[in-house]
Amino acid sequence: MNIPKRIYHFLIVLSLMFALLIGRLAFIQLIDTHSFSKYQVNLVEESVKQRIHSIALDDGRGKMEDRYGNLLVKVHEPSIILFPFLNENEKALKEIGQIIGRSTFELKSQLENRKDPLVIKNKDINGETVDEVNELRIQGAFGQMLSTNEGSTFARHFIGSIRESPETIRNKYPERIEKGLISQSTKVGVNGVQEAFDPFLISEGESKLIYHVEQSGKPLFGFDVKYTAPSNPFYPVSLKTTLDPVAQQILEDAIDEFRIKKGGAVLLDVASSDVLAMVSRPLPPKHNPLADGTENQMLSSHFPGSVFKIVTAAAAIEEEHLANDPERTFNCSQNTYNDGEGQRDLGYLSFEESFFQSCNNTFATLLNEMMEQDLDIIEEYSGKLGMADYAGWKGDVFHLEDFTHFPDEHRTKIWNNEQDKHVPRGIAQTAIGQLNVKVSPLSVANMMATIARGGTKKQVRSAHSVLYKNGTTLADFEEKEMDGETLSRYTIKKLQMLLEGVVTDPNGTGHVSFNELPWTVAGKSGTAEKGNKDLKVYNKWFAGYFPADAPKYALAVVDLDAAEGETATNKTFAQIVQQLYERQQQPD
Repeated sequence: MNIPKRIYHFLIVLSLMFALLIGRLAFIQLIDTHSFSKYQVNLVEESVKQRIHSIALDDGRGKMEDRYGNLLVKVHEPSIILFPFLNENEKALKEIGQIIGRSTFELKSQLENRKDPLVIKNKDINGETVDEVNELRIQGAFGQMLSTNEGSTFARHFIGSIRESPETIRNKYPERIEKGLISQSTKVGVNGVQEAFDPFLISEGESKLIYHVEQSGKPLFGFDVKYTAPSNPFYPVSLKTTLDPVAQQILEDAIDEFRIKKGGAVLLDVASSDVLAMVSRPLPPKHNPLADGTENQMLSSHFPGSVFKIVTAAAAIEEEHLANDPERTFNCSQNTYNDGEGQRDLGYLSFEESFFQSCNNTFATLLNEMMEQDLDIIEEYSGKLGMADYAGWKGDVFHLEDFTHFPDEHRTKIWNNEQDKHVPRGIAQTAIGQLNVKVSPLSVANMMATIARGGTKKQVRSAHSVLYKNGTTLADFEEKEMDGETLSRYTIKKLQMLLEGVVTDPNGTGHVSFNELPWTVAGKSGTAEKGNKDLKVYNKWFAGYFPADAPKYALAVVDLDAAEGETATNKTFAQIVQQLYERQQQPD
């Protein structure tokens, strides 16, 4: 039978197509396996990936510890990891369930049809739970401290956040990229301690649990669950921060209870100027740590209002400006400029009484008189109180020059320009912390710590040291005193007396709020207009130290969105003092 030419040609074409297809498949399988297509796909690696299940235990980024050397558990959470093949091992699930408080049925249901390991985290799982699960030695069940750099609101602004930022990686770490130690997808710190200590904390490879599976999802015969990690025995490092987690929670609870929506609090250890706790509001969204308006308000600069009168008072005492006329009084029924009635009819007050009751006219008058002799006097005394420029720790560490613990800290500002120093009304506003005066709460808290310490100025630390994985020290951040002159012992003693009088004097601005506390408080209130009188919104402060007779803590609280009659700052400050006192009374 003759085959029509059309069918004959079709069969030839079909045979050629099959031949080309077989040839292409052979080329892919035998020759092009490591660089398939224009995307250079490694087919062998992709095939292996389909048969491997894994879970990242640690991204390799440095760990964070509190000031006592304990892992910050709200950054590194205790977790139980169960691989899917445990679904068929009811005996193992029963033992695990008894430890973590879950039924065998519940665990089987959660593991059923899973491809990835199940991670269990909740408030009932702690370090002891992790150890108990590991002691069972069940293949496919592991207890681990998993890093959770995002999600927790605990100490969010102090700790900071990490995210992928190829541009930052390229700019900061070109040598590490070139050596293959990190990639452009490695996460970097973008604020807080995560940003400041990123050169130490940045990952050099993640650690993970892996196992091989057959098509059904069961483990391949002879393959156990494996642990893989970078080979460098010194990494990841641990950063020992200055944070006291109990104090941090006390501050966070107080700020939220009294509804300070914009502002916060910072608590320093008086002896060292270490940050014990730092809270800022509002919190950033989980997925955008750099959202506008959510920066760390404790590092940003704000109008301090009457808190700044401490600087004016220090200058007046040190320069013996008042000693020439110890009986002098000031008309505190007059306004700041002494040319009309003030908001409060306080009558004539002495210097001390003016400080206790926060009389604007007194300090405006004094600074105008002192600046007739010295135009730079207020900058000089701001510096002597540890409030010039920046408060944060700065120094050279290894190849890092001017390494700072607070890269986002704003600089103290007093004058807008030199011309303002010749304008009496401008001087008057500067004396009481208005016009162009802006300081950070961190700097104000450090000024209080300086006074409480007796005048020694110290830089504020957020961390004590960086430790290698084996426990040896990579870097130490020792206490550092600030450069420049300090106040005389007499002036410091006088300032301490004035700050205590704000609370102990019956007419003092802090008497009602703080006089009944178990610890005596020494401090100063402040209310600053924000430049728009129509809005009637103010910065309200209270900053001080306690116990006044044996100072241990320095604290600054600020509400940056306060109505005229609100006293959230005083209530917040008082609750923090009360709870820190109660904590000290508890047995260790």
